[in-house]
Amino acid sequence: NSVKLFGKPIRVNKASQDKKTLEVGANLFIGGLDPDVDEKMLYDTFSAFGTITETPKVMRDPDTGNSKGYGFVSFDSFEASDLAIECMHNQYLCNK
Repeated sequence: NSVKLFGKPIRVNKASQDKKTLEVGANLFIGGLDPDVDEKMLYDTFSAFGTITETPKVMRDPDTGNSKGYGFVSFDSFEASDLAIECMHNQYLCNK
């Protein structure tokens, strides 16, 4: 039951900013990302769990443009975000 697209497990948790927003939906923190993971790969992977409300964001170094190894995906419902956490936590995306 493992999604191996490059080698080390990723972390998927609710982002802490969820507690401050009043919107319905859920913003997930995706940690431990391989440097090759981009926004399209996050979208393609996580859209299987529900409607994504904003383009997924991979956080990057402003000087080099290199990935910082984490990003965010926003769903329109907590059910979709909970399913994504359940299915993707400790899974592999690229080599990580």
